[in-house]
Amino acid sequence: MGDIAVEVLENALRVTRTGTSYVVTYQRNPQWRMLESSELLTAPDISVSEATFAAKAWKAAYSEAKALGWI
Repeated sequence: MGDIAVEVLENALRVTRTGTSYVVTYQRNPQWRMLESSELLTAPDISVSEATFAAKAWKAAYSEAKALGWI
């Protein structure tokens, strides 16, 4: 996922797409060992490019959260 960058914050992961303004932040919920997104993308207003980013962002955040032991 070379165009996707994950930044680890104190209790969150910020995922961005290089060269775009796309960003989504996943908050850590340690009680339930899960990630929660603070931004919502809603169809039918979402573009194909945004949907592709959302899917890649989730995969990247999930992978990073597992590596950190958050989930």
